[in-house]
Amino acid sequence: MSKRSARERHTSESAEDRERAAKKKLQNFLTEMLRVGCVRGFKYFSMYMRGREEMICTVLNEPLTPTSASPAMGTTSEGHFNFESSFTSSDLPFEQKDLMMSSGTQRKLSGLGYMDVGLPPASPSEREIIPMTDDRTVFLIAGYAKYSCPYVWVRNNHERLVKLKDGDSSKPSISRDSPLKLKSTSHWNDKDIRIWDVLGELVKLSSLPSPHNPFAVDLEYFSGLPVNERIVASAAMVHFLQCVLIYAGNKSYSGLVADDLREITKHHFADFQTYLLQSTSQQREQDQAASNQSYSYQQQQGMSSSAGAATQPHQAGYSTGRTKLTQRVVAPY
Repeated sequence: MSKRSARERHTSESAEDRERAAKKKLQNFLTEMLRVGCVRGFKYFSMYMRGREEMICTVLNEPLTPTSASPAMGTTSEGHFNFESSFTSSDLPFEQKDLMMSSGTQRKLSGLGYMDVGLPPASPSEREIIPMTDDRTVFLIAGYAKYSCPYVWVRNNHERLVKLKDGDSSKPSISRDSPLKLKSTSHWNDKDIRIWDVLGELVKLSSLPSPHNPFAVDLEYFSGLPVNERIVASAAMVHFLQCVLIYAGNKSYSGLVADDLREITKHHFADFQTYLLQSTSQQREQDQAASNQSYSYQQQQGMSSSAGAATQPHQAGYSTGRTKLTQRVVAPY
């Protein structure tokens, strides 16, 4: 009896440890997603955070010429995710069974199959509030605590990506709001999946043709910013590209990322130097203006003092004379 109790206690402790580890892994992913969500200046996609658990990623559909297409990416690194055999935009549109999770799989993963509940996002795509255009595909990346891992949903242009089954026309929201079967999110439990793994796969999935470097930097974006904002934006980009080079398992685009990193770093320090020179010049001008103002004030004070001193002898003489006159008049009495 005691051995059985010990085994049960060990099993319970192991389950609790796994649950804590899963929560910590998701928490780290969300923290990383918050940091990355503020980065701006990519050529092929943009993103912003919508709450703590959701990131909106917008990918350009056809930003490149065919000569800029990327070959299949498949370099691997042990323990990291790679893009080998993942979806590419050259195969658009995909079969629904290939790109989207089935209802049965969703019910099994959600643990709410008995309620006929799958893995829906917090809000259906038909209620998406951001502006939609045909030249961009919007994705929702979310790490809901109730699902214990991140998923990705398509928010527009569904027909471009997937061949929705005719049989799902009665329940279009269920089909449209099924999570994608991405290679990155599918390997969540056995790989070290980072947010840039998901972003890179979405660019490869949606941009036609797939770019050589999904994280290519748009230098024109930075040139249009004021210098102080440009310094902050370029610093965020530098940190992001450094993380991609250090942690990303796929290395087929590492050389291009390194090139962009050198370029944006050079611009960052040049802008920082320019900002320091401008700040020093402005401070010098302010100091000079303050000095001139102080000198002018001192001159005014000096002139006032001189004028006051000049009138005092006359006033004193008048007073003395009047006293003497009074004395002369009063003396006979």
